[in-house]
Amino acid sequence: MQLEHDETYMRVALHMARRGLGTTSPNPSVGAVIVADTPDGKEIIGRAVTGVNGIPHGEPQAISQAGERAKGATLYVTLEPCNHHGRTPPCTEAIIKAGLKRVVVSSTDLDDRVKGTGLERLKQAGIEVVTGVCQAEGDGLNKGHFLRQVNSRPFTIVKIAVSANGFVAKAIDNKPTWVTNALARMRGHLLRAEADAILVGRNTVEQDNPTLTCRLNGMEQRSPKPVIIDKNLVLSAELKIFKENKDSSQWHPHSYPWVITSTKHSKEAIAKYEQRGCELLFAEETNSSEPNFDAREIAALLAEKGVTSLLIEGGPNTAKQFLESNLVDQVNVFKGNFEVSEDNLLPFGSKPLNWLENELGFELHHKQKLNNNVMMQYLKT
Repeated sequence: MQLEHDETYMRVALHMARRGLGTTSPNPSVGAVIVADTPDGKEIIGRAVTGVNGIPHGEPQAISQAGERAKGATLYVTLEPCNHHGRTPPCTEAIIKAGLKRVVVSSTDLDDRVKGTGLERLKQAGIEVVTGVCQAEGDGLNKGHFLRQVNSRPFTIVKIAVSANGFVAKAIDNKPTWVTNALARMRGHLLRAEADAILVGRNTVEQDNPTLTCRLNGMEQRSPKPVIIDKNLVLSAELKIFKENKDSSQWHPHSYPWVITSTKHSKEAIAKYEQRGCELLFAEETNSSEPNFDAREIAALLAEKGVTSLLIEGGPNTAKQFLESNLVDQVNVFKGNFEVSEDNLLPFGSKPLNWLENELGFELHHKQKLNNNVMMQYLKT
């Protein structure tokens, strides 16, 4: 019966954690729920998720909600509580001070600063600790955090929209050609809302002139950090990514792009971009024509900046290089219901859609109808 209760309340904590996806970097999104025993049964007396940009953590927020009632109660938390001083005090201290008698954890942290020490500190304080409850779900939610800590890269999703015959439509007059319906595009924007950053190449910015924001009503402030690969720093200041967002009421500091570029620029060229609000991230050039930099170095740069989840939206060559470098964990393909001419683009540079399964080891994990369109989610096996 206790395990049944533990799973029930851990799922509430996991639900809280999902609400924070895409907003908490450089920290993971952690859900915390405090449950007290009352004469009428169990009662949730506090619940929270990690704050924006990782502050405050979920545990002290839930404890604050519970107040004095936290004493003797049980804490359900999706990731091992931290036990070190960082931008906030250790969560273990807050838990011990609150007098919680029991802590139930989904995933043990792989961060070297924690990695079991949080659990051990709680045990030393006489608190009962239970681990591994709904662990598969917890590990899934924390996958970006774990990859950043262990592999120095974010969890990476490639999102691509193709016609019924498997082509990416070229932009016309700097406007994207839609091959999917409005519902499919809304579903794609949900991916943006849950990602820390969104990556595109220079050609995509020039040809499609995107804003790269989340345009779901009420979720505009959850737009991911835009990242542009621009080796030569040649993009016009009049493009929407620099101008239109900044002129709108939705503009906020998170919208200023990061630009990945060469180390060989003059101070004047760098200053020109910095005046637009951009931050430049410098990478060594490779011999390849696109995207000019080693995908592993780009992934490491973004991980160093705190990105735990990355969405790649364009173009085909950028997606291809990340796929070939074994840096992609998930591919979401949105497929329309009409065909386009074969002089359009293949999804991954010179590679068709079936390249994912035939050569790269991806498997179709989920398929969802979106009116007369379909979304196919592929996972790396």
